[in-house]
Amino acid sequence: MRMTTETQPEAAPAKARILFVDDDAQITASMSRLLSREPFEVQTANSAAEAQELLAEQTFEVVVADEIMPGIRGSEFLGQLRRDRPDVVRILMTSEGSLETAIKAVNEGGIFRFIRKPCDPREIARNLHDAVAHHRAHAPSPASLAPPPDPALAELQTRYDRAVDGLWMAMQPVVSAPQRNVYAYECLVRTREPTVPHGGAFVELAERLSQSQSLDRFIRARVATMLRDSADDLVVLVNLHPSSLDDDDLFAPDAPLSAFAGRVVLEITERAALTDMKAVRDKVQSLRNLGYRIAVDDLGAGYAGLQSLVILTPEIVKIDMELVRNIDTSPTKATLVAAVITLCRQLGAKVIAEGIETDEEFRVLQSMGCEFLQGYYFAKPGPAYPTVRWPA
Repeated sequence: MRMTTETQPEAAPAKARILFVDDDAQITASMSRLLSREPFEVQTANSAAEAQELLAEQTFEVVVADEIMPGIRGSEFLGQLRRDRPDVVRILMTSEGSLETAIKAVNEGGIFRFIRKPCDPREIARNLHDAVAHHRAHAPSPASLAPPPDPALAELQTRYDRAVDGLWMAMQPVVSAPQRNVYAYECLVRTREPTVPHGGAFVELAERLSQSQSLDRFIRARVATMLRDSADDLVVLVNLHPSSLDDDDLFAPDAPLSAFAGRVVLEITERAALTDMKAVRDKVQSLRNLGYRIAVDDLGAGYAGLQSLVILTPEIVKIDMELVRNIDTSPTKATLVAAVITLCRQLGAKVIAEGIETDEEFRVLQSMGCEFLQGYYFAKPGPAYPTVRWPA
């Protein structure tokens, strides 16, 4: 029997994955069209935030960014990318031709090429071919790309799983001192897991494991169960991690908490840079369409300042406890809080001062006309429903 050996054709190399980032949608669309005949798989983003979302989900060999974009310069964005994904080849496009811009881009962003706009499409393609060749010549072997097992990460995951198994909701009343009644209860996550001693530690653990959306879903489902068995007029405030604004479950009409949306105020913390999130206003409006009300939490402690009021147009504003603490001995804090109360009254938003612990703090806030108050002075968080201590 005669044996023959057939030569198998070599597999064609995979298309190089390219990401174009430019705030001008016409430019990104044009780039996709011009490069359609090249051996590239091109994706586009019209903001740094949108690009970061794509980079979190996919791998790219080359990233091309425009220098002039709202919120963050292209060189700064590529500098962050250099720290997070040093294997990606970075190209900067700009209409600025200053030496200072070029030096900064190369030094901070580790730029492979610096391209002036406008430029010939053939020049773009040529630079991309060079960048892909550079990436593939210097790319680590597949075996070296697999990260070794991380015992510390596995231990964090075990702690998180135990914390979720022991999750329960503490309640803290928000009171109307003039009316001497409870306006609402804030739902605060707690766990029986001893290595996660408080809600802040629980939230931080979820963030480190990229489980913030998952934890928020657990919390919303637990609150829905509680509301199902409560009085029909009970109003609750539920903290919402900013990343949950990208969770489809939050907006689903058949989600557990959606059935009680009219009794729920979603607190969005002002500590997050909401301006970096995609279409925040539209998402917040979608929540209102379901019946939810929106509160800005921790006003006075975050990145955005009063910008949060512009983006969220909240029904409720919660003044951070750091502004409330010792307000009776700090004229500066008193002036700031009084100004916030006046501003919110003009905007039609209710104000809740949180973190009240002393009679002196209560008296100052009462004299400013702040009706809604929250803190250990009235009740500590606890199982439903804590007894309120009313001032004499």
